Amino acid sequence: MKRYAVLLLVVMLIASISLVSEASSWSYWQNGWTSSNNGSSNNNNNNNGGSGHTNNSSSNPWSSYWGSWNNSSNGWGWNNPQPQNPTPNPVQPADPVEPEQPQQPTQPNPQQPLQPITPKPNPVPAPSSSLTSLEKQLIDLVNQERTARGLKPLTVDMSLVRLAKEKSHEMASTGEVAHYARTKFHSILDAAGVSYKMAGENLAKAGSLTRVHNGLMNSSGHRANILSSAYTHIGVGIVKYGTMYYATEIFVGR
Repeated sequence: MKRYAVLLLVVMLIASISLVSEASSWSYWQNGWTSSNNGSSNNNNNNNGGSGHTNNSSSNPWSSYWGSWNNSSNGWGWNNPQPQNPTPNPVQPADPVEPEQPQQPTQPNPQQPLQPITPKPNPVPAPSSSLTSLEKQLIDLVNQERTARGLKPLTVDMSLVRLAKEKSHEMASTGEVAHYARTKFHSILDAAGVSYKMAGENLAKAGSLTRVHNGLMNSSGHRANILSSAYTHIGVGIVKYGTMYYATEIFVGR
């Protein structure tokens, strides 16, 4: 019995020595690979205090093998991963560029001709139908010029006064001083029932009644009407708008 016990003890001792030797051998190979591939890294770690860790999975060729073996689904056997070839992504062909459509020529937009702008008339009150003091004063100035030269004074005709007032009101409303055409002037006289052998007209615009008369006398054509011996009757119309006096003198000879 003691012999079997001694024999069993010897067998266990031999088995223990064998296991220790195998463990020492495995530690040698592991340290050998690490020191062989990362010798420079170990030296650097020792210089830096020795606290650094070496990543054996990137530099140790055995690390990828043992890692794959340990993580194998079967637990044992070789599991050498095959390198994966990246699948190139096919380049999609670019869509063809549609050519731009030519622009259609634009049709010119014919503009309507500009219509003449009619000036808005001034809000001038209508003159009175009777002879005003200003109108009588201008008639007196005309007759003074005539009598001073030996001519007969002109007689006031209220039909001519009415026509003269209408013309002066028109000029004050438009701001323009302009004669009618001769044919129209005679048509107005005829329509008013005025009898005449000859007729004439003076128009003026000034800042005072004196300037109206002096301006007419300083114009040869207007002075000729005032001093004509052929005229016998006169009508005067004066309309004031703002600071301006619009005056009309109508002469007829009978």
